[in-house]
Amino acid sequence: MFYKEWLIIRFSSLLTLCGVVLDLELVFFVIGFLLIHISIGICAILYDYVHIKKIKCVLIFLVKISSIEITRSIMEFFF
Repeated sequence: MFYKEWLIIRFSSLLTLCGVVLDLELVFFVIGFLLIHISIGICAILYDYVHIKKIKCVLIFLVKISSIEITRSIMEFFF
């Protein structure tokens, strides 16, 4: 069985590699997929190793907020 997160991580890493090699305009897509890849990876680690439900929910919430803030900072940098 394949999980959708597993497919997204593999697809985003493939696009990251293609974006670095091919063209600069793909960098925007690459950064988006890279942030998705990072946040899904951190959430998977949290699901596996944090067993207290309240702490897990708070940490996952913080991962999502930090992903939004990093995206905002990158957009401000480029524009």
